[in-house]
Amino acid sequence: MKAPPLLLLRHGETEWNHAGRIQGSLDSPLTPRGLEQAGEQRAILARLPIAGLPLYVSPLPRARLTAGIALPGHAQSVDPRLTEIACGAWEGLTPAERAAGWPELAAECDSDLALYDKAPGGEGLVGVEARVRDFLSGLDGPAVVVAHKVVLIVMRGLLRGLDRDALHGLAAPQGVVIRLEDGQETILR
Repeated sequence: MKAPPLLLLRHGETEWNHAGRIQGSLDSPLTPRGLEQAGEQRAILARLPIAGLPLYVSPLPRARLTAGIALPGHAQSVDPRLTEIACGAWEGLTPAERAAGWPELAAECDSDLALYDKAPGGEGLVGVEARVRDFLSGLDGPAVVVAHKVVLIVMRGLLRGLDRDALHGLAAPQGVVIRLEDGQETILR
């Protein structure tokens, strides 16, 4: 899939990230480290020619706050297609709580991405991919995107031409900016 050059930011660390809880479509506040990570993204972006680029942001508060810190003064175009994957019954649960309630299903999840994909009553990767494809098809020029772990992994996979299995190997760092252009990505620190 083709798209114009993009700068991708994952929101800063949240209390639930720190605790190992799945957030999905729910939200929790940024930790002090998460606020620092958004500041690190601001410093990275300050070195780049971003004047005039549109800023697309998930409607979830953790992404909106990160965008506000990383790109102060930029108008945010809130786009629901950038909302994190819905994880149904597993939203808000720790690994121990998931394993206690769904021992066999939780044991089948050999990666974070599998966990999000197989969450009972969740959206699954197919749903996220459809939303992300729709979002990308509407872009008409370079942009900055602030979103979430799974949404950004799926987006990067689509733009790099990766199959679903290869997505499991993609890291989703916080506090960095990922430049994606012509199917190639660079992690800026």
